[in-house]
Amino acid sequence: MITRLLGAVFLLLVIAGFYGARIAAANECGGFVSSVELAKDAYQDTHRIFPVPGSLRALAERYMPRVWIHPESWQPIHFEDYLKKSKLIRRRDRQVLIDAPSPRDIMEMSTQEQCATYFVADEIASRKTAPVYVQVYWDEHPGDSSQRWTYIKYNYVFDWSGLAEKVSLLGRLGAVMTGGRAKRWHRLDIHVAAILAFDAEQRFRLLTLAQHNHQQTFLPGVDFPVNKKPRLVAAYRSNELYLDHGEEVPVSHRVVPFFDDVAYLIDPKRKPWLWAMDKAYGRNAGGEEVGFEAVFIEPKHPLADFAGLLAPPKRFFGIYIGRDGPPGYNYYAMPESIPLTNFAAMGYWKEGDTQFLEDIQPLINDGKRQAWSKLVTIMRNRLAADVELSVATLTANFPASTASAYFSKGGSETR
Repeated sequence: MITRLLGAVFLLLVIAGFYGARIAAANECGGFVSSVELAKDAYQDTHRIFPVPGSLRALAERYMPRVWIHPESWQPIHFEDYLKKSKLIRRRDRQVLIDAPSPRDIMEMSTQEQCATYFVADEIASRKTAPVYVQVYWDEHPGDSSQRWTYIKYNYVFDWSGLAEKVSLLGRLGAVMTGGRAKRWHRLDIHVAAILAFDAEQRFRLLTLAQHNHQQTFLPGVDFPVNKKPRLVAAYRSNELYLDHGEEVPVSHRVVPFFDDVAYLIDPKRKPWLWAMDKAYGRNAGGEEVGFEAVFIEPKHPLADFAGLLAPPKRFFGIYIGRDGPPGYNYYAMPESIPLTNFAAMGYWKEGDTQFLEDIQPLINDGKRQAWSKLVTIMRNRLAADVELSVATLTANFPASTASAYFSKGGSETR
């Protein structure tokens, strides 16, 4: 028994070292942040729409997703409350640089200065109504660069993120060994997001749900009702977003730590060593709707663009294990996937589509930048074809009056 336990511990350390080597600097400016910085800044400079005109503000509020959360799970907080209770710490000597910094204090720091710091804060209580932080961009139709679309990104902030409701044996062992707790795995969860895309006529065309480690893209009128705000559910403890179809029982969803393991999301038989299952309590299964107010943040806001850590680092013998505080949420993908059209395309996989999985698996396994760029192109082409097919389906299947109203007015809000 002792031999088996020691063997398991050794295996865990090997796996941690392997994954740690790939993302050991995930939240340090020498690693992930530096590799993404140029692409992120270029995209923000050329595609961000700010100030947001009144017509796009109205569009963002009209389609702002509705979200249900289990009452005993983490609830969204105000990032402003977090800043007021925080201290900015210098990594090198843990000296407090600023007590209760304002967004402007952080925005005036250089990227290099931000890289050398992290935040600490007391726990933050949620309020009755929470903000959803909104950014607006322009980007392309996935199959036609001449068509300019509007992408609206809604980010939610949680004080903590926990582990999924069910975790593999290896994952549970790792959590125990590294001192993490299932409910409080890492501080400040900010990368949970919903991204809605609209064409030039403000017709709702795409929905991408961004999670910690991967994303999934859905088509209005195909995967959920077209003439309603998207109805979403945040998973118990982990906060991950999923579509809520109104099931009367909690729904389980497969989870993986890296996009490389997307095979398991498509085919349950392809289970990796590190897997998990989220549980989502939707509107008819015990979830409670959260009230949100749209907050349109300015460029370089620390919530989105801070290059250091928004919460303390938590390493295991120097190895990154997913418990560090995050950088700002505009550090959300590798350079090839920073454009929101590409980001949406990389999430356009379908559960059960094993043939498509076989087609893309060699590129995923390759792991090189050239293979990744080819994968983005393949998935963009697939998304583009289905986007056009969905419009044709809606036109054919909707009553003439409904279709006319939707395609001329860009949809209507129905609760």
